[in-house]
Amino acid sequence: MRIEQFLYITEIAKTGSIATAAERLYVSSPGISLAISSLEEELGIKIFERSRTGLEPTETGKNLIIKSQEILNCIEEFKHEAKGDSSDIEGHLSISAVPAICRSIIPKTSAELNAKFPGITLQIKESAFSQVRKDVLNGDADIGIVFNLPFFHKENQLLTSTHIIDSSIMLCFRKDSELANKDIPSVEDIYKHPIVASYLCEKDRKNFLSQVFREFNNLNILVHSQNSETKKYFISQGLAIGFEPDIIIKADPFYQREDFVVKPVKGIDLKISYYSIRLKSKFFSAAGKEFLKELQVQANNFK
Repeated sequence: MRIEQFLYITEIAKTGSIATAAERLYVSSPGISLAISSLEEELGIKIFERSRTGLEPTETGKNLIIKSQEILNCIEEFKHEAKGDSSDIEGHLSISAVPAICRSIIPKTSAELNAKFPGITLQIKESAFSQVRKDVLNGDADIGIVFNLPFFHKENQLLTSTHIIDSSIMLCFRKDSELANKDIPSVEDIYKHPIVASYLCEKDRKNFLSQVFREFNNLNILVHSQNSETKKYFISQGLAIGFEPDIIIKADPFYQREDFVVKPVKGIDLKISYYSIRLKSKFFSAAGKEFLKELQVQANNFK
């Protein structure tokens, strides 16, 4: 058996496809097929079976894939130990993150990391919550950054998570709104005003609003949008009010305008917690550790 065979079966387990694994590893599909057949013949077992959705590991195959990943992790650790000097840390990292983190903490994190470790290259993808999880689980992202509201909490045994920052939900409106005359607007005040709701999917929107407002069906939703930038145009014209995490408010110059007001809401104490996630089974490189370390430093600067 050969090291590349371990790499092939772990990649196929992530993608369910020999063709996709071949594309990711820059080898030919026939080459991978031959290597897997050879390994199965040598061990006298079947590692994969075909299903309607692609290749699925057999029960024996699942255990072998776990062992293969452990071997690959040990090889990566060996390479890291051989380098020794942390100033020479290099490598490529793929990051998948929800918009709030992409637009607030990650830009400064990337700049600082580049200054300290020019050998580390980043590929950053802004995605919806569910897509970030898929990217990490499929091996398309080394690190994912997600939010974890109470109704999204569902621990996945394949993932390990690290808390990054908590962000309060704030009410945003124009300075000439009657809400500006109130020290702290109440939930009852909000029912009187049109709302612009920008969420990445319908389920997210309903979950958030029903979590905050008891009388969800009585809300006056003027605009539904999957683009968080859309709300700015309606709020700036005084047509609606909206909600935003305070990390976005602190990072976006739009919310610093003199004609704009940002306040908490009486009766609402909702925080969004943001976490980094990664595969437990995958070797966590020195570059990844440095990225998360810098991400935490920049997150602390937002508090």
